[in-house]
Amino acid sequence: MARKPLSILMYMSSKESNIDVEEIYQEYLQSETSIVTNLYPFLTDRMGNQHSDRPIFYSNTVQISLLTSKIFENSRKIRTINNYLPKIAKDSFISSLLTDEIKYSNDIEEVTTYRRDLGTIVAALNEGTKVKQQRLLSTVQKYLGAIKYPQIKISKLSEIRNIYDQLTEGEIENTKLPDGKLFRNGAVMIGTIDGSKVVHRPPINETLIEKKLLDLIMFMNNDDIPTLEKAVITHFMFENIHPFYDGNGRMGRYLLTQYLSKKNDPYTALSISGSIISHEAKYYRSFDNADKYENYSELTFFVQDILNIVADGQTFVINKLSELKSILEENMTKIKDKFSDHQNAEIIIEILSLFVQSKLFNVDRSLGIKDTQMINTLYDYNKKVFKKKSVKQIIRQLETDGILKLVNGNPIQHEIVLENI
Repeated sequence: MARKPLSILMYMSSKESNIDVEEIYQEYLQSETSIVTNLYPFLTDRMGNQHSDRPIFYSNTVQISLLTSKIFENSRKIRTINNYLPKIAKDSFISSLLTDEIKYSNDIEEVTTYRRDLGTIVAALNEGTKVKQQRLLSTVQKYLGAIKYPQIKISKLSEIRNIYDQLTEGEIENTKLPDGKLFRNGAVMIGTIDGSKVVHRPPINETLIEKKLLDLIMFMNNDDIPTLEKAVITHFMFENIHPFYDGNGRMGRYLLTQYLSKKNDPYTALSISGSIISHEAKYYRSFDNADKYENYSELTFFVQDILNIVADGQTFVINKLSELKSILEENMTKIKDKFSDHQNAEIIIEILSLFVQSKLFNVDRSLGIKDTQMINTLYDYNKKVFKKKSVKQIIRQLETDGILKLVNGNPIQHEIVLENI
């Protein structure tokens, strides 16, 4: 018989006397393929009573083994495609994924965020220019840090609060800020979207929250747990503890991004929230099932579901990168055919190459390459060939010829018109 959630077996046992759920639970728990953790989540039974007496465990099923292998193989495919892409294309795609990861993570929490606002901040930080917009600046900086310097080592409760503060700076209403020393000190309830049912009651005060978080920190630093499974279980447990009044989901997804960036690749890490939105019903159903006391704190199916969501996000990245790479190659062939006989062929082709990469691999114009950035990039590459004055003149001529169009005056920014090449 195929493995079933213990809550399903419990229902079946009411009709089939040969099913002993407690015995099956003990078999699962003591199996050589099971990993039992030090984490005791707060779970709610069907009568609404709360329990915290069963440790989280999962079994390393064939499905989980296949999924982890698939995820690492997908990472290898992503890195292979990435190695064949020019620099502007790589940087643009990462910036676009980062922008969308923050946007989608906020969308899940119904926090309004615009790509243009995020893109403007990401572009300014990448270019080293002044950031005029302060909202979401700290959030973007935190995600950039997760990609450039992925580190998930947390050893103290205060470090969790510091991450939270940096990630949500200016985004949490005053009435929803933590009222304890580090975390919330009041009760909250997690219900269905329509408010008709309570599905989870997290720890009711800061003392209980701190105890559960200390156990989670110990778990996160346990190198005996496989990384992907550890990342997923950490994601569940953090949401289960719910240490803040608001922003828990964003914090939990950020921690998952950190894990995946460090152990896999930044593309995988930054495709999480988009994939969750594509599988939103499955995502929340997995949490609801894992929060049931009748499932005995077993996270085998939760781990499988979240790993499937991670793998689907990777599939999107692989398909998108492959598609854009093919379109880039087609357009570069057109550009070389059109301008190879021009007296300034080398300069024109290189200029248009950067514009094509920026156009194709950026999700929003705010992330696109600016004229000054392009001029400096080419000049640094070869000062003799790409003189700044010459590059400026050629950009103006390409605008006159309809190959480029001016899309921003401050800072000056052109964009390629692909249909005119």
